[in-house]
Amino acid sequence: MRKLLIIADDNEAMRWLVRSTLGHHGNLEVVEAGDGRALFWHLVRCSFTRDERDVTVITDMCMPIYSGLDVLAACDDLGYHPNTIMITAYPSAELSARIAGTGARLVAKPFATGTLRDMVEHAWRS
Repeated sequence: MRKLLIIADDNEAMRWLVRSTLGHHGNLEVVEAGDGRALFWHLVRCSFTRDERDVTVITDMCMPIYSGLDVLAACDDLGYHPNTIMITAYPSAELSARIAGTGARLVAKPFATGTLRDMVEHAWRS
């Protein structure tokens, strides 16, 4: 089965940047979500159809409806823990600790696309 990359951000330009940076892999399916609710429902479907090791989520922290952390908490309730990278323009020590507690990794905006690519490729190898 192909790996799945879910890109969740309310900013269309940011979704495009992430897709253009990572979407060139041949054996990769890419899905986008414009808010936390759409991300949540993608992950619910994935919890029934895909092994969590085959799913990588790149999500913005601040999104309409549900934040990235809200969605990760809901995934915890589902018992489904895909590889997750949380992006935020407002990093803090408290937020870093909360994100680390979910098993996700934090990337602060602005970020180098090479750094993001390396993080995703590392997640796929794990």
